[in-house]
Amino acid sequence: METGIPMGQSTGKTPAIIDYARGMGLITIEKGEKQASKKPMLTDFGIIVYREDKYLSEEMVQWLVHMNLCRSDIGALAWHRVFAVGRNVLGTAFTKQQLEEYLISSCGPGKDRTGPLILTYTEDAALARAGILNVKGEEVLRRKAPSHVSYALPYSAFIIMLMEVFFPRQTQVTLTDFNKTTRWFDICLWNQPDVENILAQVELKNYLSIDRQMHPWIIEKKAPAKEVWLHIFDDMA
Repeated sequence: METGIPMGQSTGKTPAIIDYARGMGLITIEKGEKQASKKPMLTDFGIIVYREDKYLSEEMVQWLVHMNLCRSDIGALAWHRVFAVGRNVLGTAFTKQQLEEYLISSCGPGKDRTGPLILTYTEDAALARAGILNVKGEEVLRRKAPSHVSYALPYSAFIIMLMEVFFPRQTQVTLTDFNKTTRWFDICLWNQPDVENILAQVELKNYLSIDRQMHPWIIEKKAPAKEVWLHIFDDMA
């Protein structure tokens, strides 16, 4: 799948593209028929994206692949450290130099990580349309994930998918445990009122319910993610 995400020099691009596609939650890697071979397979998310937006041009799709890139399990380490863990360190506004120093301190010395990360969000052929980062010269500003009602179905699918991955034997999870494990609210840069607003919108879609009588609140899934992914474009204009 063509993503437009910067890959560096031409040599070794295929493994890099596969790694990015896996990090974006679009594919999984299965064992191939030949020994030591690997076979990319579309995820449920990847199937609907390939069907509806194969070039990842929709803002909603770009936000979702960004969220996957920031995950601790399949995502990229630098992305997880910056957008999830780094929320309380970098804040919402920082310089490229501060970003580079943070990545060195959290990931160790290495080749320039800041350049590829920034390019991912500034090139139109990559994820720039989502406006996740606003870069002006050396200044970088993070933007919150959208809270528009049209995102309620995509967020429903994403929440259930995270529950299935990180809490595989549970149909319920407290809001506190959910964010502590997934860091999704940090990735989205949401505060408590944002979270409450999003959950109210999501609950109206009837794929999740929120028990507000308990403290912390409890999220309960009412459908498998596979079913909900099929509907993520339903409310898109």
